[in-house]
Amino acid sequence: MIFKIAWRNIYRNKKRSLITITSVFAALFLIILMRALQFGFYDKLIETVVESYAGYVEIHADGFWDNQSLDNSMQVDQQLLDDIQSVEGVENIVQRLQTFSLISVGEKTKGGVINGINLSEEQKITDWNKKMVSGSFDLSDNEIIIAKGIAEFFGISENDTLILYGQGYRGMMAAGKYPIKGVIDLKNPDLNKIGLFMTMESVRNYVSSDEISTHIIIGKEKYYDEDKIVENLGLILSDDYEVMTWKETLPEIEQTITADSAGGLIMAFILYVIVVFGMFGTVLMMTEERKYEFGVLISIGMSRIRLFGIILVETIILSMAGVLLAIIVTYPICIYYNINPIDMAILMGDGAEQMMEEMGFSPVAPMSTSWDIPLSHSLVIFIFSLLISIYPAIKISKLNPVKSMKV
Repeated sequence: MIFKIAWRNIYRNKKRSLITITSVFAALFLIILMRALQFGFYDKLIETVVESYAGYVEIHADGFWDNQSLDNSMQVDQQLLDDIQSVEGVENIVQRLQTFSLISVGEKTKGGVINGINLSEEQKITDWNKKMVSGSFDLSDNEIIIAKGIAEFFGISENDTLILYGQGYRGMMAAGKYPIKGVIDLKNPDLNKIGLFMTMESVRNYVSSDEISTHIIIGKEKYYDEDKIVENLGLILSDDYEVMTWKETLPEIEQTITADSAGGLIMAFILYVIVVFGMFGTVLMMTEERKYEFGVLISIGMSRIRLFGIILVETIILSMAGVLLAIIVTYPICIYYNINPIDMAILMGDGAEQMMEEMGFSPVAPMSTSWDIPLSHSLVIFIFSLLISIYPAIKISKLNPVKSMKV
């Protein structure tokens, strides 16, 4: 009965109802599209930087991250790998051996980071063939792949030769001469300046150790929470290991996302204020206009609680109608621009693509299709609807039927 009366009241004043629904729809329409574009950009940024090489979760020997020396490396056995693989959410596991080295070509010298990798395992996390600028990813022993920045610094390409000089395991000297098999673009300006890649066996020979690793990189299942993986790993691994998410290993990316998201929340807050005042204005008008009606209903025996229930249902119906309309309209748009990402370089003009790539950002921005965005903001609108309904509840509780029916 309450719903039936509320629906009749909404239908009776079509213009007022339409204004309320439109205000909710317009604000939520803008909020959903804005946040979908933001979160889609964040997902692409994480994919570009994290999935390209860094990984969502890293495991090292305890103390390695603060002092990244081969002396703080670890020995990885099959039992350890099996324990890690047993954790829910873990999809792929990759071992790496990383060490610093001087790179020399002719009279030029610069610092670099040698990364020992297992080719078959790395392909499970990242399709390296798509990142090759020239040459081949099919490494043999004592061959090396160099990042694009190093190739540009020295003016070299595949079939040229690098001389590496550094410190090996337990203070041993490390030196070697390696032919270049290919050049790779990691889509990360920092990695492109220093990255060198060899097979795990070649790097172990270079540092004079047959068993050590410095990193275990974990590829997670899609949409699985990496923090949950870290929590579960902490339950099975000893204190000899440290487990870190990409948010700890790449704090600058996390800070960029947090700062940008804060700006989006401010804009969302402004739009919420518009919605709230629009809805409150409608409820205020409706309450004042219907004092006579309320007085008659109370006089013929309707309880004040039931009367308040009618007003509450009306407010919720109007707000939810705007919410549903916004979701129905925006979600297909999000799906379309998720499949056909927006090219930010075109929107921002000449030079934008190069500038964004130098900052480590992809110029392509897909929209997120996560249901968390429309549902979370719809919940906010619903909560505001309940809060706005407090006003007519107060007015109805203090209403004098006799005075309200006086013309």
